Amino acid sequence: MRGLVVNLLGVLALISVAGCGGGGATSGKPTVVATTTMIADAARIVGGHDVEVISIMREGEDPHTYDVKPRDATRIADADLVLMNGLHLEATLGSIVDNNAGERAVRLAEQPGIDPIRGEGGASAAPDPHGWMDVRIFIRYVEGVRDALIEMDPAHTEGYKDRAAAYLAELEMLDTWVREQIETIPADRRVMISSHDAFGYYGRAYGIEVHGVAGISTDQQVQARHIGDLEDLVRERGIRAVFGETSVRDALNNQINQIAANTDAVVSDAKLYSDSLGAEGSPGGTYIGMMRHNTRTIVEALRGAE
Repeated sequence: MRGLVVNLLGVLALISVAGCGGGGATSGKPTVVATTTMIADAARIVGGHDVEVISIMREGEDPHTYDVKPRDATRIADADLVLMNGLHLEATLGSIVDNNAGERAVRLAEQPGIDPIRGEGGASAAPDPHGWMDVRIFIRYVEGVRDALIEMDPAHTEGYKDRAAAYLAELEMLDTWVREQIETIPADRRVMISSHDAFGYYGRAYGIEVHGVAGISTDQQVQARHIGDLEDLVRERGIRAVFGETSVRDALNNQINQIAANTDAVVSDAKLYSDSLGAEGSPGGTYIGMMRHNTRTIVEALRGAE
C-alpha cells in the first residue's frame, strides 16, 4: 500500500491510496501526470503515442489557488512520472506530491540553469514561479520533460528525442518572433500592467516593464494604496492599455477595470493567458498559441495607432 492520509488546511481529507506507480493507465502505456496545462501540453507533444498524459488542472484553473480533489492523490500515486512546475506555484498540491510521488516527481522550474526572479530580499525572497513566460526557460522545461521521459521509459528514447527536437526547433522560432514583435513597440511605451505579477520573466526576456495588481500569487490581498500607485504610474508614463487575465479571480480583473476607469488607459479587449492555457481550439489552447496570443495582444494595445 502507498499513500498517506493528507489533510489540506483542515478542509480536505484525502484517503490513503494504493499502488506503486503506473496503476492508473488503462492503455498499458506509462502514465505521466502533469500539474499544469502548460506542462501537460509539453508532455503530450514530447511523449506522443508512447505515454498517457493526465493533467491535474484544467484550462482556466489557477494553480495558486487550485482546489485539490480526492482523485488527485490517487492519480499522483499511480503515475509513473509526475511533472510539475515547482517554486511553490502548485501551493495546494505540494504536500500531495511530496506524500504520494516522492522521487517520481520532477520540478521543471527548479532545474539547474534556470535563474529565478526574486523580489525584495534577494536570495531569501520567494522565487517567482512563472518561468514559462520566457520561451527560453520553457525550452529548459521541455528538455527536462524529454530527459525525465527517457529515464522513465528508455525503450522509447529515440521517439522522445525526435519529438523533443522538433518541438524545441518550434520554440526557438517562437522566441525569435516574440523578440521581433516587442521591438515594434516604441521604447517609451513598453510598460504593462496586468491582473497579477505573472509576466516578470516575459518582461526580463523581451524588454517590457511589468507591474501587477496582485503579486506573484493571485491569493494575495491588494492594498488600495497599491492601486493608487498604479494609477499614478499610468498617468505619469502615459500607459495606453492595461490587461486582464483569463485564470484569475474576478476581483483582480475588476481592479484592472478600475485603473482604466480612473485614468486615460483602456482595458485590452483580449485578456492575457497567464497561469493556464485556454480551451482546446482557442487562441491559447497550446503553449505556442498562448505566447503568440499574448504577444499580439500586448503589442497591439501598447503600440496603438501611430
